[in-house]
Amino acid sequence: MNNNQENQQQETNENREENLKKLKNVKNKNFVTALHHSIDGIIRAFKTERNLRIDYFCAVCVLLAGIVLGLNKTEFVCLCLTVGFVIFSEMMNSVAEYIVDLVTDKYDDRAKAAKDIAAGGVLISSSISVIVAYFLFADKLQNATTSVLNAIISSNTNILFTIIFMIVVLIIILKGIFGKGEEYAHSGPSLRIALAFGLTTYACIITRSFLVGIVCGILSLMIFGMKVTRTKARKINMLYSALLGIIIVLFVYQLVLIGPDIFKLLNF
Repeated sequence: MNNNQENQQQETNENREENLKKLKNVKNKNFVTALHHSIDGIIRAFKTERNLRIDYFCAVCVLLAGIVLGLNKTEFVCLCLTVGFVIFSEMMNSVAEYIVDLVTDKYDDRAKAAKDIAAGGVLISSSISVIVAYFLFADKLQNATTSVLNAIISSNTNILFTIIFMIVVLIIILKGIFGKGEEYAHSGPSLRIALAFGLTTYACIITRSFLVGIVCGILSLMIFGMKVTRTKARKINMLYSALLGIIIVLFVYQLVLIGPDIFKLLNF
């Protein structure tokens, strides 16, 4: 028994020494080490927290919108502070969850309260960010939306219907040629993807707005992602579909720009 106790005590002492060594390696010895640990924390949070990835994506979109819509310096500073506040609160929420899970692995009202309070902080910061974004973007988006709607209404709708018809017909033909088995709808290029990227290109040409291009592009990429994840479609086919939609729009508009001169080119 004495030998067993001595062995256990020795193992305990060795574990303590190892933990102390690890703790010394984790502690910040200088500013550079602290900076490395901070960057590691940011990257780890980004890789492990889905909500934080969404926050970063929204932050990039909002900052780009601020640049496109021409926010002044004061407005842009307010926007950056709001974005940083939301990301910071989301990271603190993750810290609270890690600490609670480390302390206890059983249900406890205090642990639940800690997580709920941290999540409430994220909700408050997100709500404030929506209010700030409204006051910063409301007037500018109204003016941009009015100009975009005017551009779409004044455009030639025949071109739009021609583009949609050509995309639908071409995709059906390609599905019939390359489709195998009985499920032609799930084979070959995707009509949904082709229409999404084709209409995005159409909107960019008609409105000549960088903001409209970003918004439509994001929506098209979301459709692309849902198509790939839900149907397990091959990415190469989806890229091929997107390229087809873009090429058809550019081809139709090239014909429109050439106009009657196309007959001269064909020697009629």
